[in-house]
Amino acid sequence: MEDLKNREFSTNPNFKFKQVAKETKCCFGINDIFDIYYALNENNELYLISADNNSSISIIRLRDNKLVKNLEGENGNSTIYMIRHFYNKFNQKDYCISSFKRSIIKIWDLTDNYNIIHSIKIDYSENTRIYSCLLYFPDKNTNYFITSSNESEENDYTNIYDLGKGTLISNLKNTNRVDVFYLLLWENNKIDYLIQCCIYIVLIFNLQTKKLINILRKDDTTIHNSACIIKKNEISYLYVGNINGIIDIWNLNNFQLNGIVKYKKSYFYHLLSWNNRYILVANKSDESIIIIDTITNKVISVIKNLNENIIISLKKINHPLYGESLLSFDFSNKILLWTH
Repeated sequence: MEDLKNREFSTNPNFKFKQVAKETKCCFGINDIFDIYYALNENNELYLISADNNSSISIIRLRDNKLVKNLEGENGNSTIYMIRHFYNKFNQKDYCISSFKRSIIKIWDLTDNYNIIHSIKIDYSENTRIYSCLLYFPDKNTNYFITSSNESEENDYTNIYDLGKGTLISNLKNTNRVDVFYLLLWENNKIDYLIQCCIYIVLIFNLQTKKLINILRKDDTTIHNSACIIKKNEISYLYVGNINGIIDIWNLNNFQLNGIVKYKKSYFYHLLSWNNRYILVANKSDESIIIIDTITNKVISVIKNLNENIIISLKKINHPLYGESLLSFDFSNKILLWTH
């Protein structure tokens, strides 16, 4: 039903470790290696989607941590690079999209008996890793899925496909030919944009015209792993994390650099917007979650991972037992629950 990624939580995100929510198989991804969703017409049951130990994807009901479904993955020891949930408000359906080794994309309809909509080999080079995908529903009659590439090959561009037919609609081509690590949708004045976090630069495309409208570039020394958007005083700001412990803040009204957040010598994996004031960041360097107050753009708190492993992915949840909470995935192959 509701897409938690767009909800503004009201609590202050200072958490303590509660329990292990699930032991899972490590996805070889960067950000979206598990996800959560509310199931339609099931009393707002909250579910966790993650990789299991045989290259398939499991769905866990969080109220009692019960396995309710295994989604068929790839045969053999296939690598999973990302798992992401999307909700289509027009047909009120939930979908799961995942990328596998050899540029294979699978999409499930979670509302209609978990049926596979597509299992497609994307026409990328053999060793391409697809770290980020999106489902995009601009209106009730139009459904797309968008795939990124992290290989700088001649034909490995971000591609848009028709969700119903599985056919290629458009290439978002650019002359930079840079690896893409994260995709993010942004809506402004009834126009939809696609933001691509890449090596050295951030690309912004108009999804209506399929044209590149801006390139955000500060220097040529970093990799942009993740991003999130904060809205303040009717202005949208793009917070982009990198491997040098710096978050660049871009004003999306004029595409100018508005400031930075710096936290000692760090390697930022994943940025999560808690609400329009706080951002949570998975920090590889000291196995922690840092909290940033976007009013001052300062780090106000650091939560150490007592599991002593690098946290690489974060999701906010309204837990059926504990309320507004946090899930994290780390290199111990565990999804951890954090509560107030």
